[in-house]
Amino acid sequence: MITIKKILVPTDLSTVSVPAIGYAGSLAKGLDAEIVLFHAIPMEAMKQHFGGGYGDSLGFPTEIQTGARHESSVESIYEAKKQILLGFLDQKIGADLRKMVKIRPLVKLGKVVEEIIAAAKEEKCDLIVMTSQGGTLRRLFGASITERIVRHAPCPVLSMQLSAQVRTENDERLEVKLINQWAA
Repeated sequence: MITIKKILVPTDLSTVSVPAIGYAGSLAKGLDAEIVLFHAIPMEAMKQHFGGGYGDSLGFPTEIQTGARHESSVESIYEAKKQILLGFLDQKIGADLRKMVKIRPLVKLGKVVEEIIAAAKEEKCDLIVMTSQGGTLRRLFGASITERIVRHAPCPVLSMQLSAQVRTENDERLEVKLINQWAA
């Protein structure tokens, strides 16, 4: 028997990821599973935030590597992003989801595809649920982001097309982009 206890849901905080979050919410509720709502901060965004000189080949500012006063700034960015993730969830899906399903925000810094795969491994996820295209992610990394995740993920990947239809408990067929009744 297949057991799904942890579902990773990557989001770029665009509305394109909302159907995947809602669908994962339905799955998690029915399976009594946890959702890891994941967001990767691309290195370019961190570079823009801190500006100035870069201390290594990864592009971290020298101050982040060596200066204690800036380490707390990086940590505060992670914490702020986690709150943004939860706010995005509450605004786009509804605050009730967090009452019915355990959701834990996770933020990492790095290359998006690599960080999604690493998070799935580190968190020992049983499934990744994502839409096959996204606003910011698609512009930054091209249309093959989902393909690369499917190819390298340590667990199954449920990739949703925005034109997909799903069946509800009432045997209705709904467009994926319209699913927001996950709690029904």
